Amino acid sequence: MIEKIFDIFKSRFTIFKSALLFLFKTQVELVLVCATLHNFLRKECRYDEFLIEAVDEPSSSMLAVNEDHTFEPIIQTQDQERKDANAWMTSIAMYMWMNAI
Repeated sequence: MIEKIFDIFKSRFTIFKSALLFLFKTQVELVLVCATLHNFLRKECRYDEFLIEAVDEPSSSMLAVNEDHTFEPIIQTQDQERKDANAWMTSIAMYMWMNAI
C-alpha cells in the first residue's frame, strides 16, 4: 500500500523521482503537503488527467501504438483507475467465492 502511494506521488510530483537532498523534517513536510494536495485534487478536480508512467523504468515510453500504428499518449483519469481497480477486486472476490464452494 505504501509503495503504491509513493508510485502515485512519483508519477504526479516530479520532486520524488530522485533522492531528496533536504533535511529529514523538510522531507516529512513535503510528503504531507503532497498527500494533502493529491487528496484535494482528487476531491475538487474530478476530471484530473495525468500521464501514466512506469516509475520503475525511467527509459520506458509513455506513448502507445494504436490500431493505426500511430503513437498517442496514454492518459487515464483517476476515476477510471479507481473503476478498473474495483472491477479487478470484484473479479478476484468472485473467483475466490466460486472456488470455495
